[in-house]
Amino acid sequence: MLSIVGQPAAPRRSLFVAGTGSHCPVSGIWAPAGETGHSKRVLEGSIMPTHGDSAVDWQLVQGLTRHDLRS
Repeated sequence: MLSIVGQPAAPRRSLFVAGTGSHCPVSGIWAPAGETGHSKRVLEGSIMPTHGDSAVDWQLVQGLTRHDLRS
């Protein structure tokens, strides 16, 4: 499930959240909610992974551009 957290008046500050087992809505660096030290690179359309064999909600830490995807 995808949800967007943030104030409607400031869309640039919106935060993408996707749960384990859902499709990744946007390519980027994702981290379990509240655990930025355990980030993973996940590509758009991929299934969001588990973390420590548990289902978690993932937060987008940094989106990737097409240039980032080539490297």
